[in-house]
Amino acid sequence: MHRDESGSTRALPRWLVVAVPLLLGARVASGLYEKAHPSNPASLVVWAPLEEAEALSVERGLPILYDFSADWCMPCQVMDREVFEDATAARYINARYIPVRVTDRREEEGENHPAVQALLRKYQILGFPSLVVVPPDGKNVRQKRSYDGYTETLKFLRIPTPSSGRRSAPLSRPGSP
Repeated sequence: MHRDESGSTRALPRWLVVAVPLLLGARVASGLYEKAHPSNPASLVVWAPLEEAEALSVERGLPILYDFSADWCMPCQVMDREVFEDATAARYINARYIPVRVTDRREEEGENHPAVQALLRKYQILGFPSLVVVPPDGKNVRQKRSYDGYTETLKFLRIPTPSSGRRSAPLSRPGSP
């Protein structure tokens, strides 16, 4: 019988000798990936509180940009990355709108805050993402339902497309070619 330094006769399992370095390597790799690709990077858009939006719109003479979103919505996450985390678009939005993020919480909490539910009803929001532009006088409201790419969203927001040539293809929809 072979005894180790502690006097034990138990052999170290070979799978453990292999598993520990593999798991350690996987953890280091995932940490590096998370650092390079944060799951929720900071938006460059300065979102105004929902409760203050109308007063700020009238005070500054700027339209409100409501971004109707949901945490589970993949196209919403793509729009966040491509538009709201883009320096050019965010700078324009911050200068020309009172941006307000309206997050639907029915999936997670079973219901929405009454103010959120009232806006969803008022603008007949049935899907996410949806953008609604409301001028200070409340007239000539414009809406964009779904996300069909960076360029189309900038056109809706009337943001000049950056000269860098950045373009994103429209998202494919089920049943579309």
